[in-house]
Amino acid sequence: MLFEDSWILNTLMENTGDSIYIKDRECRLRRVSRKMALSLGVSDPSEIYGKTDIELFGKEFGEITRQDDLQVMGTGKPIIGKIEKYIDKHGEVNWTSATKMPLRNDKGEIIGLLGITREINELKDAEIEFQWLATHDLLTSLDNRFLLLDHIQQAIFRAKRINGLFALLFIDLNEFKKVNDLKGHDKGDQTLIKIGQLLRKNVHSSDTIARIGGDEFVILLDGISKVEDSIIVAKRITELLSNKIDKEDFGITASIGISTFPKDGEDAETLLKTADQAMYEAKRGNLPYRLV
Repeated sequence: MLFEDSWILNTLMENTGDSIYIKDRECRLRRVSRKMALSLGVSDPSEIYGKTDIELFGKEFGEITRQDDLQVMGTGKPIIGKIEKYIDKHGEVNWTSATKMPLRNDKGEIIGLLGITREINELKDAEIEFQWLATHDLLTSLDNRFLLLDHIQQAIFRAKRINGLFALLFIDLNEFKKVNDLKGHDKGDQTLIKIGQLLRKNVHSSDTIARIGGDEFVILLDGISKVEDSIIVAKRITELLSNKIDKEDFGITASIGISTFPKDGEDAETLLKTADQAMYEAKRGNLPYRLV
């Protein structure tokens, strides 16, 4: 019989670090490893025999795994290393990699499946951390240039769909070099962090704030109703920097260049470059901000 005891099977079920299980054609568990039983809070694996994933994990997650089981047993093709996310009743997230293979009898008929599930929480946490590091500025925790460009592309897609507009504010700090030169880079870093926090608190949550250079920030004002809205925000930012950054920071001010979609460009790089040019025009003209 398929589910009879064997020395090799028992050894695997008792000692493996993965959750191993055997299911019948009705997707009921017929054997489970001790690891799987313990992960479900059960000391005796036999207590789980005959149960389905819906009974053990709930309807939402259980129905997903059931469909995978039926696919494997219906087609005879295995599922290898499928990443699954399960949230238990306490809100804890468990990431796993699941492999399922059909089991056949001596006649070649599929009579069940063998499943192996490996927890990959540490690997997934490392992946999430790597993704964050790849898309954020390490000093200020703001978006970096890569993520900013992605958000601009999304804003372009939305704006084209509804015939809307949005603006980019390219911010360059004036006199910031003096902070590093006279007070040191630690003081300069503290000032940049303070400015990042200030910007984050004074725009909408739907807007994007990015640090893309040493003392260069960009704000994506998504979904503004008219171009004049971007000028209002630029004016408010220059006033905030003047009032909130203390005198020890040498009265840091900002030069801001503004570009708007679709007038000043219809792709992310063009809009960013245009806003950058407008910022330099503002700096040369000793203006707080300049609209293209």
